Amino acid sequence: MTENSLPTSVHHLHPPMTTAMGRLLKFCTVKITGRILDVIVLVLVIGGLSLSYSGLIRPRGAGFYCDDHTIKFPYRGDTVSVVQLFLGSLLAPIFFILPIELVKKWRKSREAAVRSYLASAWKKSWSVWRAVLLGNLTVLVLTEISKSLISEARPHFWDTCQPNVTKEICDSGYIVDFNCTSDYSNRKILDAQKSFPSGHTSVSFFVAAFMMWYLDRAVQWRHSYFFKPCLQLVWACFAILCALTRITDRRHHWWDVLAGGTLGLSVAFMLIQAVSRSIRWGDDDSDSVSNDSTTNQFKDGGSGRVELKSNNPSSNNKRPSVRRLLSTSSAATTIAEDSEINI
Repeated sequence: MTENSLPTSVHHLHPPMTTAMGRLLKFCTVKITGRILDVIVLVLVIGGLSLSYSGLIRPRGAGFYCDDHTIKFPYRGDTVSVVQLFLGSLLAPIFFILPIELVKKWRKSREAAVRSYLASAWKKSWSVWRAVLLGNLTVLVLTEISKSLISEARPHFWDTCQPNVTKEICDSGYIVDFNCTSDYSNRKILDAQKSFPSGHTSVSFFVAAFMMWYLDRAVQWRHSYFFKPCLQLVWACFAILCALTRITDRRHHWWDVLAGGTLGLSVAFMLIQAVSRSIRWGDDDSDSVSNDSTTNQFKDGGSGRVELKSNNPSSNNKRPSVRRLLSTSSAATTIAEDSEINI
């Protein structure tokens, strides 16, 4: 080796290392920046919703007619509280998603390490639950903006506000200038002017529609006709319960509930279109490939054995037909990793 060749070889060894380190640094920078932006957006959205719920962001102000009997019901409270709604729309889905993904990964990788198996199931569960979180925040933001802009009186508005109006003021028609004289807190008085649309209904209808779609895609139990429909029925009942109790509790008018349900379903439809492209579901081709091969074996011999025409396996692998068969089997194995539950 000459003196001139040594620096040249050393010079060619370092640039790839520098390039790899640069790519790693760029990847980490982009990923960290993305996570920081996610946190900022979440803080802004949750902070804005908190300010609106607390009454610091005031609604436009609702008006009313004194002879409107639809706003003179007594205040009864909530059958489904806000805490219960958020537990059902954010926490409950993970108790459906995680076990399903665990069963899917267990069936497709029974010989894999436990840590790898759990990590894979959690990664898929997190991607689905993240979509649920995004949808809930979208529904809440749209609902709260609508409530603040439209400012419709709730059915219990008169009882909660107890406006100081006289008969002469009532005879003037639609009233927008009034003061509330009740003992309720300022937050509840402002909330009594935010009836349209129903937030409980929009959130529950969204999560019910999304979870019913997820269960339809992720669960395929061929030995039971009622298992998957029963799981979907749980979410349908949750949405219907939240919607109907808003009317029976006199917290919303029926048109508020109708608008809330439409909003929730619309957001669910748009999110499903986006998620179906970003989350890899895969098709369960493993069973179909196995069944087809078994069928062909029985057609050929009836004994379930595959007879090779050549005794040299290496020569068979060189044939185009064998290469295509091996390629198809490999693709089916890859797809089966993210396929549905088929028990």
